[in-house]
Amino acid sequence: MSGLRGELAELVAAKLEILAVLAAGRNLLLEGPVGSGKTLLGESIAAALPPIRLAGCHFNCLPGEAACPQCRAGLGASGELELSGPERFVRVQGSPDLFPEDLVGDVDPAAALAHGALDPRAFRPGRLLRAHRKLCFVDEINRLSERLQNLFLELLAEGALTIGGYEARFPVDTVVVATMNPDEYVGVGRLSEALRDRFERVRLDYPTPADEVTILLSRTGVDGGDAQRLAETVVGFANQLRAEPEVEAGPSVRATLASFELALAWSRLNPGGHPRIPGDGVTDWRQAAVAGMRVALRGRLSLRPTHRLASRPEQYVDDALAALAL
Repeated sequence: MSGLRGELAELVAAKLEILAVLAAGRNLLLEGPVGSGKTLLGESIAAALPPIRLAGCHFNCLPGEAACPQCRAGLGASGELELSGPERFVRVQGSPDLFPEDLVGDVDPAAALAHGALDPRAFRPGRLLRAHRKLCFVDEINRLSERLQNLFLELLAEGALTIGGYEARFPVDTVVVATMNPDEYVGVGRLSEALRDRFERVRLDYPTPADEVTILLSRTGVDGGDAQRLAETVVGFANQLRAEPEVEAGPSVRATLASFELALAWSRLNPGGHPRIPGDGVTDWRQAAVAGMRVALRGRLSLRPTHRLASRPEQYVDDALAALAL
């Protein structure tokens, strides 16, 4: 029982830490393994934001504010807009292939012909400037190049961005919620110390087994009886793999959900003359669980390079399932 109390205490502490960071208006860095719900949490934070009415320009001015070049020239407003919380979510997918123009913005050719290339009215903002009065969500921020990471330094420190070539500085009133996988994961980039220092970091982990079972049942809309036992079996096996020292990257929650959905599909397609759905008294839910996990986990498991089956993780999954006492 003490172990369960400890898990619950960690869960509550993580939620309180996140709420404290957001309530203080600080920028949040969510660090955790793949599939631990970081992106879903970012979307949930945006959904909790109240609606806001904006002028309709590209810079998200308030009605009557006329703070940006477009509004001051009477060119930007296309009518007032009211955005709901989910619509105030601006996502940046971390990738070394992004260019600074994707984040800051670039010249609009038609506006450049009309006003000149160096006129601020010719500039069309990128995703960071469009995050003004919204939530900026940066997924896998440590996959951004060092040059792109440096773009965030001024934004996080001063709440503004200077646009080179225009001698213009734009305010960006936003909270940045970023995610990254732990440093020990193979293939992840490094977050610069200067940028890391401007975030408040909260470490997430996989949900408790009971919560993960609830996620599987709620996402698929099935419950009770054999479906409950099937979900518990899938989650139990995933946690067993996560705890194995030779497993470098264990199954994510997405992997357990895929295993569960494939098991349900297998039970319906099982050639028995009629659909067999867990929860309807079917007796072969164990075989369904094994079939679903075998397909879902073969391509998702990563073993340490020193393991004898490092190049054949599918064989490792098959062996582990064969040894699983169902």
